[in-house]
Amino acid sequence: MKLQFLILIVFFAFCSNRSQAQDHWKTKEYQFIAYDKIPTWSGVISSWSNKVPKVHLYNRTKYKGHADFVSKGLKTGITFAQFKDRVKSPNYRQYIPFFLYDLRKMPIQISGTTYKWALRMEDYRYEDNASELALTVLKTIHTVYKHLLKSDDKVGKGIIILATSGTARPNTTAKGLLNKNGYPNKTITELIQLAENASSPKKSASKTTTKSSSSSKGKVKILNEGTAYGYIKYVKAGQEKTTSSNYQNILVYEQLPYRVPIANGIITLEPQTPLSHINLLAKNRGTINAYILGEHSNKATLNQYIGKLVKVETTKDGLSIKLAKEEDAKKFWASKKKLKVNIPKPNKDVKFLSYFEIGSKSVQTVNCIGTKASNYALLQHKFPQYVRPGFGAPFHFYFETIKESGADKLIKSLNDTKGKLSTSERNKKLKAIRDRILGAKVPKSLLNQLRNMFDEYFKNTKVRLRSSTNCEDLPQFNGAGLYKSKGFQTKLSNTELEKKILAVYASLWSELAFEEREFFQIDHQQVGMAILINQSFDTEYANGVAITMPNTKGTPSIYINSQYGENSVTNPNSGQVPEAIMFKQFDSKWYSTQSKSNIKNVFVDNSKLTPTVRELQKLTAQIDKLLRSKIPSSSSSAYGIDIEFKILKIDSKYKLYVKQARLLNTTLPQ
Repeated sequence: MKLQFLILIVFFAFCSNRSQAQDHWKTKEYQFIAYDKIPTWSGVISSWSNKVPKVHLYNRTKYKGHADFVSKGLKTGITFAQFKDRVKSPNYRQYIPFFLYDLRKMPIQISGTTYKWALRMEDYRYEDNASELALTVLKTIHTVYKHLLKSDDKVGKGIIILATSGTARPNTTAKGLLNKNGYPNKTITELIQLAENASSPKKSASKTTTKSSSSSKGKVKILNEGTAYGYIKYVKAGQEKTTSSNYQNILVYEQLPYRVPIANGIITLEPQTPLSHINLLAKNRGTINAYILGEHSNKATLNQYIGKLVKVETTKDGLSIKLAKEEDAKKFWASKKKLKVNIPKPNKDVKFLSYFEIGSKSVQTVNCIGTKASNYALLQHKFPQYVRPGFGAPFHFYFETIKESGADKLIKSLNDTKGKLSTSERNKKLKAIRDRILGAKVPKSLLNQLRNMFDEYFKNTKVRLRSSTNCEDLPQFNGAGLYKSKGFQTKLSNTELEKKILAVYASLWSELAFEEREFFQIDHQQVGMAILINQSFDTEYANGVAITMPNTKGTPSIYINSQYGENSVTNPNSGQVPEAIMFKQFDSKWYSTQSKSNIKNVFVDNSKLTPTVRELQKLTAQIDKLLRSKIPSSSSSAYGIDIEFKILKIDSKYKLYVKQARLLNTTLPQ
């Protein structure tokens, strides 16, 4: 009887696996049309190191990309950066993202064999060497092949899509091993042409006209409609990583880039998919995105526009490009109100350090001490047992410093002329501003106040000066990682202390920070640098990040990523996998384990920290309520919170501390 029962279980499991494949291959559930012609699925292979990896085809209308599906669909809660690390590293690989193309209605003949499907792996800058990557590609397509066999034993082997460029991965260096195992390879451009010929061999391969002042013809696919004004900047193959840009450029790429710097528009001369990183980036920024194939896609045709100011219009009917007038472009750039972020105006009159515990709350505001410091002050008042004493150096001292050094005049000059400068000219001006600040003198009043505070609270202790601007940690502008912090022992000399302060001040004018603010049309002359001061954390037992993810049901989840010791969760070294757990609701009795640390467990299988994780769960829910109460209720559903925490082990007891907390836009970055 037990044997019969076991056989039934195996039978039903087998049927379940078959039906899972049938749901997609047979019913075409979750398909979308790529390249105007080819039915396509988005997919992820998980449990890569297992003997039998799992294949997931997911609903692209529900999830914003592969990382979003793994984070939310598979309920891992991992960030995009963590997802990338678990794709690209051969030693710690857990996932392979791919696109599956359905060719059944347009079967392709190659050397007398008919092929009904093709597969393309997403380029995540795989760290495998050439031979390792060939084996990875083979394992990927064979895993999907075995998955499809569950529902169609006549499906046959598929085609693998490879890049011809040596800088793209995977590329044609893998073709020998694949051909040997019965998997031919094509480029995506070749696949599109073959599919078009197979479906309508007597018709023209191009149905879409590229409208332009030169009347050139070509195949155009608009992935994000809109209008752009900008200077055409042509990016040759191999220059994707080194090309700089700003919002006044429209970038034309010979080859698909992995990431795109700030630009007013994106045009690629290789095909994209609607879920490509490039398109998700364009949608988030609100900029146009398209690809062009055919006659119009060659450089000779585009040559008349390179370096010139143009207007590009993209609609579902096609793309038009023509020369533009500077006054029209300036009006357009100024009209992009949806990209504009208005930051709090800095109060330059407050001249004294704010002691959060005993000082006036009237100056513990974003306008006086920046967002990071004001959030910390709020936490210290509401949850004093979880934060170390904090202090805020107001904006006044920053503005006095740039005035004394003459950097304020350089900043004004840059702001007045930025629209006329090339990127290199702008970067030279930014460096001049930083150099002027680094060579400045900090007001003696600030040094004296800091020295008095150090003697009273932090004598012979290590502290940290943390950037706290009015242009970061805002609900509408995160700005994480743009500015510097500095740690040191308080016994250092005033000369060394001054250098630390000036380094934090100067970081306000890094190229990266300027570009990001410029994209969101932040008024650079209104930005200011205050400083949050508190004791550094040394030799912590563990550190981590807790985020809340709201949903339409009003029952937000809590995701916690943690790592043993001082190993970073927010910027992990390649190959390091943090621990990930999730509380489905704020008041859930249990958490689910999404991944274990490959260094050492923190909360998982560690009963000594069970009270601490419960404490963190409760505190996270309370801070979520506190911070989201600061924004209009109509938009609060789009935000969760982001908490950085530390756990110290003191005399065999564990102590939880909050390092910082901020509102978090819950849209997963692309």
